Amino acid sequence: MNWLSPNFLLAAAAIALPLVLHLLRRRVTRTVPFPALRFLKTNHPRDRRQNFYRRLVLTLRCLVLALLAAAFARPFFGQPASTSARATVVVIDNSFSLQAPDRWPQLKDWARRELGNASAGDTVGLLLMNPRPSWLVPPTRDTAAALAALNDLQPGWETTRAEPALRLAADTLAASAARTRKLIYLGDHQTLGWAGTDFARHLPAGVSAVFPEKPSAPTKQQTALLSPALSPSGDTLTATVVVRHFGPAARTNLRIFAGDTKNPLHIETLDLAADETRTVRVTLPAAAVLSTAWIRFSLDTDDLPADDTVWALAPSSASAKRLVLIDPAPAGAEADYVATACNTLATLPPELRVSPIPNVAWPARAAAVLRNNTSFTGDAATRLDAFLAAGGSALIFLDGGADQFTWLARHGITPVARPAADARVRDWAVDHPLVAPLAAANLRSLVGWSFKRGWSLPADSVEPLASWSDGAPALGELRLGSGRVLIAGFTADRRDGEWPLAPAFVPFLHRAVLHLLETGAIAVNAAVVGQPLTLPDGEPGSWRALAGPAIDQPPATAGGALTPRAPGVYEWTRGRERTLYAINVPPEESDLAAWSEGTPWTQLESTERVAPSAAVERLQLADQDAEQQSPLWWWCFAAMAVFALAELTFANRTTR
Repeated sequence: MNWLSPNFLLAAAAIALPLVLHLLRRRVTRTVPFPALRFLKTNHPRDRRQNFYRRLVLTLRCLVLALLAAAFARPFFGQPASTSARATVVVIDNSFSLQAPDRWPQLKDWARRELGNASAGDTVGLLLMNPRPSWLVPPTRDTAAALAALNDLQPGWETTRAEPALRLAADTLAASAARTRKLIYLGDHQTLGWAGTDFARHLPAGVSAVFPEKPSAPTKQQTALLSPALSPSGDTLTATVVVRHFGPAARTNLRIFAGDTKNPLHIETLDLAADETRTVRVTLPAAAVLSTAWIRFSLDTDDLPADDTVWALAPSSASAKRLVLIDPAPAGAEADYVATACNTLATLPPELRVSPIPNVAWPARAAAVLRNNTSFTGDAATRLDAFLAAGGSALIFLDGGADQFTWLARHGITPVARPAADARVRDWAVDHPLVAPLAAANLRSLVGWSFKRGWSLPADSVEPLASWSDGAPALGELRLGSGRVLIAGFTADRRDGEWPLAPAFVPFLHRAVLHLLETGAIAVNAAVVGQPLTLPDGEPGSWRALAGPAIDQPPATAGGALTPRAPGVYEWTRGRERTLYAINVPPEESDLAAWSEGTPWTQLESTERVAPSAAVERLQLADQDAEQQSPLWWWCFAAMAVFALAELTFANRTTR
């Protein structure tokens, strides 16, 4: 047993108080001559019981005081922190680039050598990089279990981001009381993984870091497939797939399969030039394709098999909600940027059919883009309410119109106008299914959105996707009726800024429409390992793999949002409801090129010395963590209460 605040044990000296009182109250026995009265002998047993009770009461009082002192000293089981132990964290790149030949076994062997033989009190932790830093094994003294987990671990299917995991591991080690604190980087130094790392920002003082050598074996052949597009046309279907080749000229074969069949529908030999990216279009018989639920595209196996196969849903299994309704541009707008963007997007997969807002009931399986005050007036407002009640979805750009704001207020939304000089969008919810693909493709595209005027949305009524500079929601999502509604607290034309001319305008509009149509999960380049998916609303359903590496895994219960961990075709079912999802690997991870600008990671280690006071503080923090994991002070208080009650009971008997 150890003590967090052992100085409080000095208070146990208070035990002397009941001892002194007991001695002061002790009766002096005197022998008094008295005539022989044999009946007085019956008092002797009672005197013996009184003496026993007095000693018992004394013992209980001493125990109460001792337990009180022990409780304040905060006892705990386990080994106390020691400055002679070693703390090690292994930061593991679990992206699919590690599936290249020999990389993973060699790196694990190197990491085991760096770990060495653990001694008593040493701790080892395993931290995964992707898709975001997460502990595979939190720092533990059970080093055998940590090594076993490392031996059993296999590369994942996500992309690489090194810096967030490095910083978390370094901060964890910096808080350790161990004298030796070591960070082991288990990765292949891929250019993508180190991109954006601030090498000038050192690790905390006292934390050492070791890195493996760059991969020495050159890549013989590496060719990747990007998610394909399927476009039906009459009795045929055109499949478009991008083939990206890395390295010298090579030949490979592209095969297209219907579902999980073994006989390909089409085989095409590709002679690829050095570092060539080629778009391949293949015409397939629609009858053969539409009879299956998905299409599989495969290349000959190369140095990185993980990206040699991609999946696409056949048109018959894709969602039919692809109609986009657009209202007229507001009066005074010089051009209809929204309509132009949507008409352009209609040529991209999945196919979107763009149509003006009708003067009759709106089809429920559609998404509406609304930015005109007249869309919220009279019969149009009635049709909008019926559209949302039936399950339709809408993207609303605020323009300050009276009827628009009246309609919003009727649904509990009261926007507040912002000062003209304070309308800049920031702080995006990058984990949201709408925002995540935009952030992954180009995070900078979400920066610098400024407007001449804007409106803050009520934080208690919407789920914020982006905020203004003061933290008030600028873009929010909510449910109205059975439909989903996105509300943007800014306009979509050039009256209030140059945002419609920004590079992010069309991608944002595309992602917003796909999100509302709930086709983002089956859209080309949208369903990617490591990015969240939005599942149908309501009760959870069953999620299972129909094809791909996860096909042998048992079904799981899933609802709301879900992040896939492996590529393939997945099925989500709930009663008679059934939805298919085609998931592919992130295409940027396919480039196996190692960082070519030296070895700047060797400069991350700090040259500052750790102050003695900092070491003492870490020791105290480590003891506090150990005490919180196995606290005993409340047991002391509980025992003290029991002994106090017993003391009162027996003390009353000594006074009789």
